[in-house]
Amino acid sequence: MADGSPASPLYLVRLPTINLMTSSAPLGRRHVLRQAAVAALAGAGLFATAGPAAHAASRRADALLPPIAQTVNLSLNIFGASLVLPLPKPLPRLNFLGSQTVKILIGGTDFVRMQILSLSLEADHPLLGKVTLSEPDIDTSPSSILKLGPAGLIETLLMSPKMTIDRLGDLAGPLTFRMTTPAQATGTLTHFPPPPQGTNPDGSPTGGAFLRAAGPMNFTLEGVLPSGGTLPDLTAVKLQWDGVNEGALA
Repeated sequence: MADGSPASPLYLVRLPTINLMTSSAPLGRRHVLRQAAVAALAGAGLFATAGPAAHAASRRADALLPPIAQTVNLSLNIFGASLVLPLPKPLPRLNFLGSQTVKILIGGTDFVRMQILSLSLEADHPLLGKVTLSEPDIDTSPSSILKLGPAGLIETLLMSPKMTIDRLGDLAGPLTFRMTTPAQATGTLTHFPPPPQGTNPDGSPTGGAFLRAAGPMNFTLEGVLPSGGTLPDLTAVKLQWDGVNEGALA
């Protein structure tokens, strides 16, 4: 200092170093959540260890959310869907039965992401033959989300399947349709995966968990129709569905 007084001491605070990538052993969910809680406290300027609330949240997440990298097989049932396309009324009613396989991916302190690895749903109709919803060759839809909720878990299913129809009345197929926007369905679960499904005598599902649809599935024809004659407009085909029932599949 210019007046000769000693310089003020400089205090340095060393924050904990968090490295989630270089550990030689796999990281468990609890370890990841605790590290994330410490990082959040440090970012807020609180240089203290995580308190009881953070540990309680970590324990709850660890108990309800599935482990990272786990693969889960689920049965699916879309019952009573209506296909909106240029055919004489009544609209075709379809009952889809099938399954999907998802992989659990890392998300955050209170949620995980779910990547759809495979998806296949089938329904039969006298005018359409077999109608199939399946995973497209290139899936650009966002990952589904499974997060902690007030009463357990909240699942938001996002999917963009392609639809294949054997025929359309007298028009020979198969006809393939791509989805224009991802379909979404949301529901509450007490645990994941949900209980296994059963089936009523009319084909409707029992058990499992119901995810309510946010809106119709919107499709457009992929490719071109055969030339000649009067052809239907298949650029805006809709599948109206209430939602999907899913359950654990061994």
